[in-house]
Amino acid sequence: MGVMGEIEDIIKNPYSGINISILATTIDFEQFKEMCESLFHSSSNFNDVEMLLKVDDLVNIDKYHEYLSRSIFKYKILIYPSFYKRMSCFHFYNDLYGISSGKLIWAIGSDCGIAKGDWHKSLSKFINKKIYKDNIYNIAVPMDNGKGYKQICGINIVTREWCEIMGCLSPLPNIDRWLSELSKKIGRHQHVEEDELLSHYPQGRRSLSKKQRKEIYRPMLVEAIKTFKKRLK
Repeated sequence: MGVMGEIEDIIKNPYSGINISILATTIDFEQFKEMCESLFHSSSNFNDVEMLLKVDDLVNIDKYHEYLSRSIFKYKILIYPSFYKRMSCFHFYNDLYGISSGKLIWAIGSDCGIAKGDWHKSLSKFINKKIYKDNIYNIAVPMDNGKGYKQICGINIVTREWCEIMGCLSPLPNIDRWLSELSKKIGRHQHVEEDELLSHYPQGRRSLSKKQRKEIYRPMLVEAIKTFKKRLK
């Protein structure tokens, strides 16, 4: 790489050599720590991984910083108020995406855990092969509720090229539903088999009501499908 290429890379990516950007939001330090420990225990390779964290816990911010500074993660932290709790989480993930450096963008909940498998090994298989010419797709990781990847999975990991289509990860709450449904509608839904990698999430709550999904979510999904299909190769 020449001098100009190096400068361009520095401008574009604060961290070089990052393949996986894990985006996390939390209001509970112990829950965040437990999630990280689950990631540590289920893989041994973190050389190309960064953790991006949004915190609205001003009292314990030093705990988060000290924990990550002692961890094996490269990391970035954003801190500002919680706004409207679950209804605002998608803003936080979008902001974290904006300062991410990875080829794969993984929005994770602090209540997530890895029940089985090596997540880094599984995701690296996608990084190392070209599934689509334009590299636009979503990877669904099944949950340990017996329903597999055919449901709306709690973990959806997209490529950077995916995010570049709309300039964000999601324009609405319920990122898992948005990424899952959109990727299936445009035929760009990949998945990891249950016997290879399995996640754990507690039962969640809807951010949008059925009425709101009909009147707000569905029309935006239709427009997003049109936007994506214009770009797919």
